[in-house]
Amino acid sequence: MLLNPFFRISILRNSLIQLIWWVIFFPGFFSSDSFGAIQMAKSGNLGNSFTASWALYVRVFSFHGNVIALLTLINGLVLVYSVTRLGYAIFSERTAAISTFLLTLTPVVSGMGITLWHDILMSAGIVLVTSFFTNLQKDSTNVKRLILLELIPGSILTSFRPNGLPTISIFALLYGLFIFINHRIAFIQTLKMMVTAMLVSGLITIIGSNVILGLSPINNYFAQEWMRNDISCYANSPAGKGFVEKNVPGIGTTDSWSSSAACTFLNDAKVSGEEKIKAERYISSAWLTLLKEDPYFVIKTHANRNAYIIPIPIFGIPIEPFLHSTIEFKDKGVSWAFPSLAEKARLPMRLWNLVRGVTGWAGLWCLVLIYLAICDRRRDFLAIITMSVAMLGILFVVAPIPDGRYALFVLIAGQLALIGKVVGWAQTGSNRRPTD
Repeated sequence: MLLNPFFRISILRNSLIQLIWWVIFFPGFFSSDSFGAIQMAKSGNLGNSFTASWALYVRVFSFHGNVIALLTLINGLVLVYSVTRLGYAIFSERTAAISTFLLTLTPVVSGMGITLWHDILMSAGIVLVTSFFTNLQKDSTNVKRLILLELIPGSILTSFRPNGLPTISIFALLYGLFIFINHRIAFIQTLKMMVTAMLVSGLITIIGSNVILGLSPINNYFAQEWMRNDISCYANSPAGKGFVEKNVPGIGTTDSWSSSAACTFLNDAKVSGEEKIKAERYISSAWLTLLKEDPYFVIKTHANRNAYIIPIPIFGIPIEPFLHSTIEFKDKGVSWAFPSLAEKARLPMRLWNLVRGVTGWAGLWCLVLIYLAICDRRRDFLAIITMSVAMLGILFVVAPIPDGRYALFVLIAGQLALIGKVVGWAQTGSNRRPTD
C-alpha cells in the first residue's frame, strides 16, 4: 500500500491539511495534562502516571522540553497516517482518498491531532492495529510489510495509555474467537499476529518502566482512581454511611470521602492526597466489597458516568467533555503564534463541541458501525467493530471520568465508515447518470 500512488497522494494531501491546522494554531492545544507533560520534559523527572512510553516520548522528541511544538506536529501526522491506512483498508482507493480527506478536515482528526495528549498517539496505535487485522482478513499474502507498517508501530503506540494493552488483549480474545469459528485455517496466523501485538506492547511498557525509569509498569494511585470515585459516590448515598470506616479503616471518614461529583466527573472529596496514598492497600478490596454488596449501584454509577459509550440514551443525550481548543493556562511560556487567526479558526472546534451529543457520542458511532456492517454485509468491518466493543467495554469499567478523547478510535472509525458510505453512494449515483 505504501508504494500505491493513490495512497501516497492521499497521505501527502491529508498531511498538508494537518500541517495547515498546526500552523494556524501553532504550537497547538494545551490542557492541564499537556502542561504536566511539558514540565516533565523540561525537568527530566519522568513518571509513569501517564505510562513510561509517554514520558520518554515527550522528553526525547521535545529535545528536553525545548521544542514542544514538535510533539503536536508528530501527534497530528501520526494520527493522519493511521486514519489514512484505515481508510485504504476498508474502502476502494477512490473512496478511501475522498473519505479520509474529508475526515481529516474535521476537528475529530485535525483538531485532536494537535492537542498535546497521550490519548492521540494511543488512538493512532489502535487504528493501526485494527487496520492490520482488517488487511490480514482480506489478504494474508503480504503480511511482512503490513507488520512493519501497521502492526509493530501500532502496538508500540498502544502503550501510551494504560488501557492500551488491555484493549488489544480483549480484542484478541473476541476477534480470535470469531476467526476460530468461521475461518479455522486462518486462525493460527491471526493468533500469531495477536500474540506479537501484545508482546510488543507489553515489552515496550516493561522496558520503559522497569528498565529505563526504574518504576512499576502500573501506577497504583492512578489505576485506582475509578475505584476511589465509586467509593466516594457511594459514601455520598444513604446506603454508604459507615462503608468507608468499615472497609478503609483509620483513613478518613464517610464525610471526608463523600463526593456527589465523583458519581459523574471529578472527585472533590475532602480526603487528602496523603490519605489516598495510605488507602491504596484497601481500595481494591473495598471496591470488590461494594460490588458484592450493591452491584446495581456500581453498574448504574458507571452507566451514568460513562453514558457517552452506551448507544442507548438512558440518561439523555450525553454531553461529555470532548475537544480542547485553547491553551488552558496563560503566562506559562506557551502561547499561540497567531492569536487573532487562531481565535477565529476555532469556529469548527466550537461547532463540533456544540453538537458533541452526536460528534462525541462513542456508543452511537459503534452502533453506526454495526448497522453499516449488517446492511452492507461488510465482513471486513469485523476487526473495527470488535476493537470498538473492546475499547468501550474497558472504558465502561475503568474510566474515572467521561471524556470523548478516551474513545477517539471509535469516533474516527464510525465517522470514517459513514463518510465512506456516503461517498460510495455518491460515486455510484454519478456513474448511473446519463451522459450526453
